[in-house]
Amino acid sequence: MSDDQPPHAIDRRQAARAVTGLTLGAMALAATPAAAQQVPPPTAPAQQAGGSVTYRQIARWDVARLNRILATDTPAFSGIPVTYTPARNAVRLYRVSYPSVVPERGNRPVTLTGLLAIPETDATTLPLVSYQHGTVYGKQQVPSFPEQSPETQLMIAQFAGQGYAVIGADYVGMGESTEPQGYMVKASHQQATADLIPAARAVLAANRLSDSRLFLAGWSQGGYVTMTMLERLEAIGLPVTAAATASAPIDPFVALSGFLNFPRPNDASWITTLFILTSFSFENYYALPGLARSMLKPAYYDICRQAYEGQAVDPSKIPTDLRSLIADEYFDPRFFETSAFGRQMAANHGYRWIIRTPVRNHYGESDEAIRQGIGRLAMTFQQAMGNDKVEAVSTGPTSHRGTFATAVPAWKTWFDGLA
Repeated sequence: MSDDQPPHAIDRRQAARAVTGLTLGAMALAATPAAAQQVPPPTAPAQQAGGSVTYRQIARWDVARLNRILATDTPAFSGIPVTYTPARNAVRLYRVSYPSVVPERGNRPVTLTGLLAIPETDATTLPLVSYQHGTVYGKQQVPSFPEQSPETQLMIAQFAGQGYAVIGADYVGMGESTEPQGYMVKASHQQATADLIPAARAVLAANRLSDSRLFLAGWSQGGYVTMTMLERLEAIGLPVTAAATASAPIDPFVALSGFLNFPRPNDASWITTLFILTSFSFENYYALPGLARSMLKPAYYDICRQAYEGQAVDPSKIPTDLRSLIADEYFDPRFFETSAFGRQMAANHGYRWIIRTPVRNHYGESDEAIRQGIGRLAMTFQQAMGNDKVEAVSTGPTSHRGTFATAVPAWKTWFDGLA
């Protein structure tokens, strides 16, 4: 991975043909021949699955394609060799459109999109994994556009290729959503992910299928979303068998405070991305007018706004040094803590409740974005109360991408034992 680009999506030269806006990838993945993708005709009508839920098949990936993802594409993306369980069945991929609401905007109704991957097996009851994706700028670098989401490709190949149904919400403002991106906006993340579950179950039922056990998993931003999703599902009494994360920033206030006040030599240069996306998202969804302008230095405000809005920008013109981008007062811990931004960040935690579901938080010891302390934070907090439901698991001296690539087969082994 190059030092000046964030880690989650494909190379911007490749993605520019498919999406408008700044992409965050560092490594282009080999293009898959159209014949191998077996994409249904784009004019195929959407199908109803009850209520306002519709779905459309977007692709069928055969076993050879899935194993190429495991053996070639993912190692190229992550930069490390990892052994995965080979796929044993083909997978049908569907884009699901479903109704949801935006809690931060008075529960205004919206239509969101997400992925449903159905394995081609004889089973009629399938274990179900909900995967929450990491940080991207591009609206289509999300699960329901899997050709543009290497992380989703790995989940499809490792889980759906082994008989699991896999779902993944695109989040508010992403995929085919017409809203602004709601990055790290907690209740909207909870709503979007929770609402996909009954929508996906309706699609499964329309295909004479059902699910048995529900598992949650997510990487990076998606690890945070996974934990907040778990909080919501436990609150409404929806059973979850287990939840797993990799490189999860479960306390955004702690994570951003560390970047501002205690920088490390290995801190990723793309950390500025997190401040850009949160400043505009929080301004939009928490009714904090002028927040982004107060945080970002005037010389870079316009290009950062354009990037957040998905307009095409030159990423080399956005600083990779926080001191160059962020207003000086935010480096004062007392100011940051009492600012509107800091207070909202502190409220958006993903671990400070009594967790009842078995959880494993995987962290890398050389992760350039998530410190080891954050990786162990949920376990430490829960253990302080005597709760043993959360376990922090080191993946060794792995980078941000390497932590994800290493964690996925460990998730699979754990989930298999519970399913």
